[in-house]
Amino acid sequence: MARPRRFSDDQVLDAARDLLADPAIVRPSIADISRASGVQAGSVYLRFASRDELLARLWLRAIQRFHATLFEAMDAEDPLLGAALHQSRYCRSHPTEARAMKMFGQDQLAGVGSAELQEQILHVNDEMGARFHDVIRERYGVDDPALVAQAYTVVRAIPYGLIRGFIAHAAPIPLWIDEVVRASVAAALDVLPLHAQDDEPQR
Repeated sequence: MARPRRFSDDQVLDAARDLLADPAIVRPSIADISRASGVQAGSVYLRFASRDELLARLWLRAIQRFHATLFEAMDAEDPLLGAALHQSRYCRSHPTEARAMKMFGQDQLAGVGSAELQEQILHVNDEMGARFHDVIRERYGVDDPALVAQAYTVVRAIPYGLIRGFIAHAAPIPLWIDEVVRASVAAALDVLPLHAQDDEPQR
């Protein structure tokens, strides 16, 4: 009979995430995670093949948790503005989850972990992308790839540009950020239809 597990994957991942409250820690070591979780390093390696795999799983979990609440935020009267505001609000309320999401870019995790993990990483943004596509198409009444790409960039890049420095330094995100996000994203979304064809190749 197999011996029962004395700790969960989430216990280890939570310890790794909580270490990110220290701005000096960007990617925690197994030794640090072992101490913080109370799980011996050898036992951690039995559960996770490498530090890269452990941190990849932490990144993936953080992204999935962010998406779960993002979809709720997009039920707002203005789904795109709700999505933009969600980024600053979520990262303010969950600062270590925010730093976990920013540990890697998706392309940096190519080849890390099992085939199953790779599949999850590859497709983690698929549902979000589809939701944004539907919302943008409904907002503007057209299915224009250039317009979809531009609106998607506005909703993601403006809030992130305002909060990335606070996340990197594990500093609190001030409340005034939300009003700047609201004003700047709303203005950008209003003018996008005027420029939707700007990226089209000249004939």
